[in-house]
Amino acid sequence: MIIAVGCAFAISLIVTPIVIALCKKYNWYDEVDPRKIHKGAIPRLGGLGVFVAFIVAVLLYGYFLTDSDIRFAMPIFMGGLIIFLAGVIDDFLNLRARLKFVIQIIASLIVAISPLYVKQFFGIDFPPLLGRVLTFCWIIGLVNAYNLIDGLDWLCGGLSFLTMLTIGFLLTFYEVDAGKLCFILCGALAGFLVFNKPPAKIFLGDGGSQTLGYFIAVAPLFSTDGDFEEHKMLVMFLLVSIPVTDVIAAVWRRKRDHRSFFSADRAHIHHKLVNIGFSKTTTVFFLLFLQVMICLSALGSVYMKNRHAMVVLLEISLLFVYLFFITIHYINRAVNLKFHGHLDAAPQEEH
Repeated sequence: MIIAVGCAFAISLIVTPIVIALCKKYNWYDEVDPRKIHKGAIPRLGGLGVFVAFIVAVLLYGYFLTDSDIRFAMPIFMGGLIIFLAGVIDDFLNLRARLKFVIQIIASLIVAISPLYVKQFFGIDFPPLLGRVLTFCWIIGLVNAYNLIDGLDWLCGGLSFLTMLTIGFLLTFYEVDAGKLCFILCGALAGFLVFNKPPAKIFLGDGGSQTLGYFIAVAPLFSTDGDFEEHKMLVMFLLVSIPVTDVIAAVWRRKRDHRSFFSADRAHIHHKLVNIGFSKTTTVFFLLFLQVMICLSALGSVYMKNRHAMVVLLEISLLFVYLFFITIHYINRAVNLKFHGHLDAAPQEEH
């Protein structure tokens, strides 16, 4: 596994500069619009290096370095390939939001109808149909949540790295082999982050951010029994609480304003922190520090022998995240009132 992680990191370090060079040669840059914070010509195909490094390292691990049979995970890899390819195409062609959503539905269904789906929540067994529906919604939600949070250098990549690292430790703690796959993805992502640190030389793009959201969503599905199965979804809700709370706020905001759910704006959590007065770099490190605290809370919960104490710790941590978002929301409102629309939060047209 250590060899596979090292290979993933090395391949990512090699492939990402090649992708940057190709983007510069053919002018494949991220478009600048009023919603985005960055300026200048920045390539946005960083997900390509991450995905290639991950797949090559997984194949190396699965067929040369271990006797583990990873064929049972083929539905997950098929769904991930669809999400990735659609994201890369979107990076080139700017697909309409509804078409992207249809593609996400197809990828999520491939996993939901497979044997890998959510089967219980705190000892309560779900009927198979309900479990598959919840799995479908869970994947769709995280794919879009991590896509929307990708607004600053290191933000989506950093949140994803910390989350996947924590999931890897949790799965390993409960003796689930898929934890090794999480570490391999972390190796591939670490190579990308070298080039994505502020000021970024390359962005993840939709092919990267959506694929990371997808793999974070499906990672806990590898655990289908044992102690982790009983409370894994509550732990996962905590681990992804920053992007998920942000996307819930975005859906509510658009419903309140009678706008399409597929419209865009500049009122996500990173936009608000920058509007309040934080620098872009400080905003990223602030949110990453919050994610570190979340991950430590999730890891700490597994060592609690008392089930109720574990639930209380997780729920308090979730409550803290919600209070953080509410506080930032009202501070941002006060800033907007004081400066009379300092932040341009006007919606953009659907694309």
